[in-house]
Amino acid sequence: PHLAVFRPCAVATFRDPPRGSPRNVWPARVSDLEPYGDHVRVRAGGLAADVTREAAAELDLVPGQAVHLLVKAT
Repeated sequence: PHLAVFRPCAVATFRDPPRGSPRNVWPARVSDLEPYGDHVRVRAGGLAADVTREAAAELDLVPGQAVHLLVKAT
């Protein structure tokens, strides 16, 4: 299978599907959370996303949590 690689800073994390018409959204489950500095690296569905500690707390992220990952178009 083909594996796409995206920089964690290019991936956004949502609890609910984002509104509008984003095309690069995948449902996933959080597999790991790695705190570093003022950010948390969220690993889910074979991707990684960097979020602020505040966003991780606001999203109430824990391993096993269902999320939606959006890869930002560049």
